[in-house]
Order: sequence, then C-alpha cells, then structure tokens
Amino acid sequence: MRWSYRVGVIALAAVLASCGGGSDVTAVKVAGDSLADGGTFGFKFTVQGANLASTRIWVDHVAEAADVDPLCARYTATGPSTVAPNPSAANCTNYAVGGARINVVGTAGDSTPFSVLQQLRDLGTRGYSPSDILLVDGGGNDAADLIGAYLQASADAGAAYTALLSELLSPTQVAQAAAGGAAGLAQAGGAYMAALADRLVDTLQAEALAKGARRVVVVNAPDVTRTPRFQAVLAGVAQASGGGDAGAAAAAQIAATAQNWVGAFNARLAQRLAGESRVAVVDFYSALNQWLASPAAYGLSNTTTPACPATGVDAQGLPTYSIQTCTEAALSANPPAGAGAGWWNTYVFSDNFHGTPRTNQLMGNIVKDALRARGWL
Repeated sequence: MRWSYRVGVIALAAVLASCGGGSDVTAVKVAGDSLADGGTFGFKFTVQGANLASTRIWVDHVAEAADVDPLCARYTATGPSTVAPNPSAANCTNYAVGGARINVVGTAGDSTPFSVLQQLRDLGTRGYSPSDILLVDGGGNDAADLIGAYLQASADAGAAYTALLSELLSPTQVAQAAAGGAAGLAQAGGAYMAALADRLVDTLQAEALAKGARRVVVVNAPDVTRTPRFQAVLAGVAQASGGGDAGAAAAAQIAATAQNWVGAFNARLAQRLAGESRVAVVDFYSALNQWLASPAAYGLSNTTTPACPATGVDAQGLPTYSIQTCTEAALSANPPAGAGAGWWNTYVFSDNFHGTPRTNQLMGNIVKDALRARGWL
C-alpha cells in the first residue's frame, strides 16, 4: 500500500505527541495573587528584568512549555489601590492581581479583581476550551491577614481577629471560639482557613469546571511564616515577650499556630479536590520547605535575606521594599562581596515575601511536572 501524505502526517503527529514534542494547549489562563500577577501594576513581583516581557514568573514558564503566546495582564492599575479590566488587553488571559485575597474583607471587596473568586468569575464568562490550562493560586495573603489580626489581640482585645473570623464563620462558631479563650480562638483560625478553601473550591467548580475547564492546576498556600517578612514579625514577638528562651518560645508558638492554619487550608483543598480528574493540586507548601531545607540541591544558597535592598521602614519599624525598582541591572551594579554574575538567583527571596527568578523557575518546574503527569502538557 502506498504511504500517503495524510497517513504520514497522522503518524508524525502521533510520534511527536508520544515524545512530548507537541502541545495541544489552546490557552493558559491564570487567577491568583502577586505570585502569579503578570504585570497589573506595570511590574512583576520578583527581580525585574530589562522589561516586563523578560521578567519571568512561574506562570510564564508554564505558558512557554505549553507553546502558547506569552501571557499578559488582563487588569491594569487605575489608582494606587484600584484596578480594572484593561480595554486594550481584552485577549489577555492572566487575571491574577498582586494583593488579591480569596476573602477580601467586606462583601464589596469580593466583587473586585482583588478577589481571586471574582477573577474566576470573570474568566468564567469567557468559557473554557477542553484544552485550556487554568492556573490558580491564593490563600497566602489571607493567611497573612489572619496572622496580623491575631497578633493585634493584645492591643484591641481581639476585635480585629474576631471580626475577620466573622467574615466566614457563623456567629455561633465565633462565640464558641471566644468562650474557649486563647486556645479556642487559635483553633477557630483553622476553621476559618478551611472555610476559605471551601469558598475557593466552590467558586472553581461553578465558574471553571462547570464551564468547560478540564485542565486545572491549583497551587496550595506556602508557609508564610518562613518568609523574611514574618521572620521579622516573629523576631518582634520574641523581643516583646522579653527575649531569651521565653521570647523564643512565644515566637515559636505563634509560628506553629500559623502553620496549623495554613495546613488546615491545604488539607481542605486536598480533601475537596481528591479524585477530581480535572484538577491537579500542586504542593507548593512542601516545595518551598524543601528549597529552604536543602537549598544547594536547587542551586540556592541564601534562604533568609532578600536579594532586593530595603527602601524604608513601616510603622512597626520593619523593612519595606520597592520591588518595582529592584532590577537585574541595579543588583548587578551592587553585588555582595564575592558574588558572581546573576548572584540574586542563588537567593530564595527577592523582597520579604516573593521569590527570585530562580525560585519562580523552580515553581514553574513543579507545575509543569504536575501537568505532564496528567498528560495535559
């Protein structure tokens, strides 16, 4: 039988697919917070490259592997703390916004792009092709909010913390937590974070899975207490508690409580999405802890100091950073003693809360591995 052109093309396509040489992905869509923001504010939350396109975060690595057009931000800043859809970016598919939460305090906030849930709703209006990839992250800023409110309890008698709990828990649950004293209030934080995961999964089911999404990756929340921001906060807790062993114990107790809260969020995500063939949960929590525990195995060396210089201090006396001005060129011009070219890529953190280009690459790798394990990439 003669080997026809049509048969040859089909055979070649099969070979390429089996070898990973082709991709049927139609689009990579993104909902999330600063870790995934593609330039809503004109920069990305890492060390800045020569321009926005060359500044690569983990979602960019996934898009490149999927062989789709480079991602661009759907929203744009309209003020210091406001964002809106960019009329000239109607075809852009990265809906993530720096500072986004799953639960924006106050019901009006949950209808803005600063809500990961609203991002999913906005994406849902576009619908999904079965070969689209949807990347979702969130929960880190929510955990930070909860920790911050909890730490205010000595100053406001727990008003901020119980108000935040009331956003997602019933009045009965909050009253029972308050009646349980410090232990009851700490335990309620875990219930709040589990309810937060439920809100994310419920919205994902209604706005993505029910609208055709078939290849969804949800990145769980990292241990925010391991970031330089919260290490500085915990150092302040230790000092305020008298320093020494007593101060260290107080800081360790706060860290353990916060870790339990993040663990409750991640456990509920895993439970709700277990067995869902259309969703892969990526364990960013464990990955970050691995990078911090064995940095050399990942081409890292500095696990505690931000690569970017501090540019000021906040009201608590903690360092602040202007990540938008932290460029590769500036860091190249001011290296630490003995540092080589691209030295910042041996650091885990760019500022006090976000990763360097290297840790974004590592994060992209674990997401790509999850996609390939499902045969989606």
